[in-house]
Amino acid sequence: MIIVNVNVEMKVRVRYDKDAEKFFKKHEDVRKRYKNLVEELFTGEHPEKVDVKPIEGKQGEYYRMRLGKWRVIFTYDEENMTILVNAIYAGSRGDIYKKIGGLKIL
Repeated sequence: MIIVNVNVEMKVRVRYDKDAEKFFKKHEDVRKRYKNLVEELFTGEHPEKVDVKPIEGKQGEYYRMRLGKWRVIFTYDEENMTILVNAIYAGSRGDIYKKIGGLKIL
């Protein structure tokens, strides 16, 4: 679970890498759910309801968010009163773990 001390003044920005953007163009409904869950995770009243787990990676900290049968792999960074969430990969459960070969969920 991501633990972030967020106050009401913090802003959350979501950025998409090429692979994630390609997926979300085909699945706008999943993009909307993802953005809502990111908002809930970082600024909502019940972030514990969002299914997020850390992934042990080769570089940096990666997280996996579950949206039903879909998964989104992302990182985040806090700076200047903004949380920048970077969606790296998005796809079905089976495909997403093949794309991130070498990473495993903790």
